[in-house]
Amino acid sequence: MIRPKQITETRTLSPYDRDTLAERARYVGSYEHKMKRSWLGLPKAGSRTRKLKTTICELIKDEDKCKATMWVRSAIRSNQCKFVRGDKNFPKHVWYESGDQVWYGRCTNSVSGECKGWPISEEERREIFD
Repeated sequence: MIRPKQITETRTLSPYDRDTLAERARYVGSYEHKMKRSWLGLPKAGSRTRKLKTTICELIKDEDKCKATMWVRSAIRSNQCKFVRGDKNFPKHVWYESGDQVWYGRCTNSVSGECKGWPISEEERREIFD
């Protein structure tokens, strides 16, 4: 089944609105992107990873979860995000650059601001956000 293309929606958020959203956003992760035990429990990547070409996220510790939550919040505050039609409060896509690595975050619950994320290349970031 082919997923329909998401239609980008332009939203202008004031700095106050971005700060308000950022404070509520949080990284929850996804066991589908983990190859090691994490706060989510046992990993589920395995054969699914090879089949779907899932990117592996190395964030597995509780402190990694806190760091990734700060990245999601920073991305929203910096307007490094993109809304798509149908989003509720939170943007569907965010990105953050940490050192040489670009991280992509995808909102899994646009009402509560729960996100999962994984590393991507700069080329992938440009495809999604430019």
